[in-house]
Amino acid sequence: MTEAKDWVFIFPIIVVVLMIVSLFLSIMHVTFDIPLIPLTVEGDLIPIGGGLMDELEPYIGLAPEIETLQTIFFWVGIGFAIFFGLDALLTFINAIRVKTGSKELKKAKTKWLSAGISKIISQIILIYVLLTVVTDNLADMGVIFNFVIGWGMILTFVSGGILIFSYLCAKIAG
Repeated sequence: MTEAKDWVFIFPIIVVVLMIVSLFLSIMHVTFDIPLIPLTVEGDLIPIGGGLMDELEPYIGLAPEIETLQTIFFWVGIGFAIFFGLDALLTFINAIRVKTGSKELKKAKTKWLSAGISKIISQIILIYVLLTVVTDNLADMGVIFNFVIGWGMILTFVSGGILIFSYLCAKIAG
């Protein structure tokens, strides 16, 4: 019979793949409506750039709000890229250490559980902040803001679920 460490490490490796794929997918589809200028801009926020940043570029001279929006979403994209990249790297290292036996499965599965829960909670907090704080602050600037979560955020929820599932598998097997 095989040990749990020989097969349970596959789940965190799947999470690593999903997080790397998330770097190239839309985090969210964003729509800005600025009634003062009669302007509507929409695009996808992608961690590695492009999408919404390119859509906002031609309108920077029209209003200072647009440059502020571009700067805000540039840093949000950078934050997601750093989060996804570091998360993928640390999860990969953790999974390989379990497979090679240099890290106990008991310690690793606890990290998987906490990482999975934190992924899901951080996405819920992000959605809440976008729905309340960002929407209110942009409304004060005269900008109507709408968003739809994209595949990048969905895959982050799925990654959190897979890490929780890997914890449960390791707990049952070992």
